[in-house]
Amino acid sequence: MNDWLNKPWVIRVISLFLAILTFLVISFDNQDTRSADVGSFDSIFNNSRESETLEDVPVNIVIDDEKYVVSGVPEVVTMSLAGTVSVIQSTVTQRNFDVYVDLEGLSPGTHTVPIKHDGVSSRIDVSFEPENIEVTIEERGSGTYDVVVDYSNLDQMPEGFEIESATVTPQQVEITSAQSVIDRISSVKAFVDVEGIEESMTLTDVPVRIYDNEGNQMNARIEPGTVTVDLEVINPSKEVPIDVTTTGELPDGVRLIETAAQAENVTVYAPSSQLEGIEQVEIEPIDLSEITETTTLEVTLLVPDNATSLSRETIEVTIEVEEETETTLDDVDITIDNVTDGLNATFVSPESGQIAVTFSGFPSDLEAMNVDQLDLVVNANNLEEGEHNRSLEYNQLDNIQITLPVEDVTIRIN
Repeated sequence: MNDWLNKPWVIRVISLFLAILTFLVISFDNQDTRSADVGSFDSIFNNSRESETLEDVPVNIVIDDEKYVVSGVPEVVTMSLAGTVSVIQSTVTQRNFDVYVDLEGLSPGTHTVPIKHDGVSSRIDVSFEPENIEVTIEERGSGTYDVVVDYSNLDQMPEGFEIESATVTPQQVEITSAQSVIDRISSVKAFVDVEGIEESMTLTDVPVRIYDNEGNQMNARIEPGTVTVDLEVINPSKEVPIDVTTTGELPDGVRLIETAAQAENVTVYAPSSQLEGIEQVEIEPIDLSEITETTTLEVTLLVPDNATSLSRETIEVTIEVEEETETTLDDVDITIDNVTDGLNATFVSPESGQIAVTFSGFPSDLEAMNVDQLDLVVNANNLEEGEHNRSLEYNQLDNIQITLPVEDVTIRIN
């Protein structure tokens, strides 16, 4: 072996082989400096091939996007690669390539253009699905629009609650799209789901949507895409008087003095549109036929037809009544009237000239009674000397029954 190496021609052959090998390595490396496997011995001698399919490869658009808007370009495409194993593996792993449609120089309108790529080794065969796409180029338009709040599930708000106002921040958004889309915009809305809401609150990140005049949602770039909505939620109410209602008649001998509710007013809740027409709240009628003495009852407040609720469900009502009674006044003076001039009159019976009078009626009438108005008298008109029995006369008193122990008295004229 050493003899072979000592021969000059052997050394020359080995040197030539190494030179050729170095040349090949450098040549392959210059063809694709980004392929990590170029320059390896495997890439030089390994001729095996494979194919690889990449799903969801993003597609870029080359155009002046300050002037034009493009539609029809898919967000992603399927990319098929075919080539040697080492180059394919390196390309799939690194993915340092671009997939795009070049629309530079095309005028507004509809065009069929191919999917292109850049940055893929020339030793790889590339195909796309789809290969060509139909795109529409339109002039870009923009506008500033007010955002209005619209609501969903209004019927699912707790009973009696309603939205008084809604404030949007920011109040306006900038919408950018094709001019034909901008021209069709009819309304810009932020939808708020109010199901279960019963208090004022601030809602953040509420999406903004745009609609045409037929109510169809449209797609465009909205800046900002969400807004903040401050909701003012109220439960409309006002205070109204309580009307105490009764039915039936009190038993004989019992008279109503007053009905007094525990509170004069109650808060009634109703929609704003109905609240003004509610003037009072009634109670469940009290049956007076069952009342024989002053009584306090807990009764139900009746919710008016247009109201949703009341601040309380029941209230105490006192039914103040009085029963007939009687009282007797002793020593009520009897007056003798119309005695003939020159004669005197004295009492024989009763000798004192006084009697006990019984008054029957309701206590409030008895307390207000003025006994002097009774005017209990004996009329001695045209009586001659001697003893005489005379009827007692008196004035009737309002709402009071008068009972005398005797109907007449004896007087003496002399």
